[in-house]
Amino acid sequence: MPRESKPSWLRILCPSGNLAKLEAQRCEGCGRWIVSCRQGVWESWDPGIITGDNLTIAIILERPLTCIKWIPGLRQAQLEDVCGRYGITPDGQYLSLHDCRLAPISTAPFKPPRQSRKPGKPFPTNIKLTEQEIKTFEKIWHTPLSELKPQE
Repeated sequence: MPRESKPSWLRILCPSGNLAKLEAQRCEGCGRWIVSCRQGVWESWDPGIITGDNLTIAIILERPLTCIKWIPGLRQAQLEDVCGRYGITPDGQYLSLHDCRLAPISTAPFKPPRQSRKPGKPFPTNIKLTEQEIKTFEKIWHTPLSELKPQE
């Protein structure tokens, strides 16, 4: 049986040197790719992201889940365990506990959330420049950079 190749998006979820101690590796039992958390109790998770209808399936099958929390400042993921179906939100992203005997619930790739940007300040439209300020600006604008640098 041919082995599956490593999903390219695992480098985003498990970058080298991350603080959450997440590692992408092959399971020694079944040979599938897993996300291994090496912080606290070592656990292995199926790498497919569970959301929407797959979340309902995971709850019905009583598969243990962990929630993916994205830390925007570090651009890294952190895993937070949930207790049964408590602590689960419909808009969250989850991983299910790896079990070699069971097929993964999802094979969906991880996509980090887009960074929200604060709106910029509007450009002021009531600026009035004098003729002298415009001439000074044009002179500096057309002067080569080498001539503008201070000479030592």
